[in-house]
Amino acid sequence: MSDDTFRLVITGGVALAALGCLAAAVAMIFMLRTVNRLKASIEPLAHKAGPLLDMAHSSAREIIPRWSAVSKDAVEISKTTRAQVERVGELLTDFSDRAKAHMARIEGTVEHTVGSVQQAGESVKDAVLKPVREVNGVLHGIRTAITVYSHGRRQSVDHATQDEEMFI
Repeated sequence: MSDDTFRLVITGGVALAALGCLAAAVAMIFMLRTVNRLKASIEPLAHKAGPLLDMAHSSAREIIPRWSAVSKDAVEISKTTRAQVERVGELLTDFSDRAKAHMARIEGTVEHTVGSVQQAGESVKDAVLKPVREVNGVLHGIRTAITVYSHGRRQSVDHATQDEEMFI
């Protein structure tokens, strides 16, 4: 794998990770807005419910028809709140599913990148060691030639056999 290809793969992985983080941030902003809207719609209701309950307790016998109207309003508020909570739950579930999918894609990209890096390392190791072995073989041949020419005689077959056994 060339350096340019390796850099492109790494750049792609980083870009995917950044895109995933950006998507998560956007989802969190949308979720924050939804929760703030829910909070804003519930807080006024909470302030209105306290005095309403005090008044209903003190004059329950006099305002029974009003009490039933208030009960109906409370049921509607409860339904609205339940619907909003369900929407928030669906939003959280959707966000969780998307985050899991992004994490799975990022994990696959990282595994592919690690495999590519290992393969590149093996290629570099082979590219470096092959010339070293060749130079070592040439030097060994030169040394043997110098030894043969300096002694002026050829070594016996027994010596050659002994040298070969040392390499086995």
